[in-house]
Amino acid sequence: MADDLFTPTIAPAAYEARRPPWRPQSLIFPAVFGGPTAATVLALVNGHRLGLPRRTHLAVLGVGLAGLVARLVVTLVVFDDGADRPVRLIGALAGALVWLAASATQKRRFRAYELRGGEPASLWLPGVGAVLLFGFAEAALVMLVAAA
Repeated sequence: MADDLFTPTIAPAAYEARRPPWRPQSLIFPAVFGGPTAATVLALVNGHRLGLPRRTHLAVLGVGLAGLVARLVVTLVVFDDGADRPVRLIGALAGALVWLAASATQKRRFRAYELRGGEPASLWLPGVGAVLLFGFAEAALVMLVAAA
């Protein structure tokens, strides 16, 4: 009879085929500067790299869509009021809320990845790209909605 007592339960080969994930804590910077859309896209990619289940992806996507809709609604109320308020701050707060959801769902799996000896990937290039691409697309959407 084989004894499973000394068989490792956490296999290091679980992450070898995937690209290394980013630190969930580092997603705060693109979330604040790029808004909820950039945070959602990066969190979904990172969740895929971590091998999270589908329901977790759907939860992050739902929070991201809710953050975008909330930003648009608050922006409409602010622009409708005619006051000169910081609309960019609203986007940063919505992005930070998406980051909170992403960090809460990814930190346990990332910690297990680190304990296996995994090194996180650099978020510099993807983060700047997400801020530029999705941040400007989101700003254009906000301007279109505000003009309508």
